[in-house]
Parts: sequence; structure tokens; C-alpha cells
Amino acid sequence: MRHLRYFDALAKFGHFGRAAEACSISQPALSVQIRELEDLIGAPLVERGGRQARLTGLGEEFAERGRAILRSVDELEDL
Repeated sequence: MRHLRYFDALAKFGHFGRAAEACSISQPALSVQIRELEDLIGAPLVERGGRQARLTGLGEEFAERGRAILRSVDELEDL
């Protein structure tokens, strides 16, 4: 779940530093978590370049499905 939450923040902000700040972790820690997620998936989810992070095609689809999962988890927690 942690990987999904961090990836969701990155997808939302499109910037590692702002996503890390929103998650209350350091930018290097967020970057490591995203890299671990990509290793688990076996494909890149983010194109890294300059000061922005752009989602790959798979990253866009993954972000959409990940948000649905996170919404469901939040709803279960509310029960």
C-alpha cells in the first residue's frame, strides 16, 4: 500500500520533490520506493527527466487503477 500511496502522490504532483513533501518523506526515499515499485512491476512507470516526472503509458493506467484501489482501502478503513 505504501508504494501505491507514494506513486499516487507522484502521479498527482508530477514532481518527486513535491510528492515527497506531500508524503512527509525525503525525495531520495520516495525515489527509492518508486524504483522498487517499478522493479516489482517489471516495467518503468515514470520517465525521469529534468525537474519533472512524466508517467509512461503503463504509468498512467497504473495510476488510474491504483487510485481505485486506494479509494477502496480508504472505504474499508471507514467501515
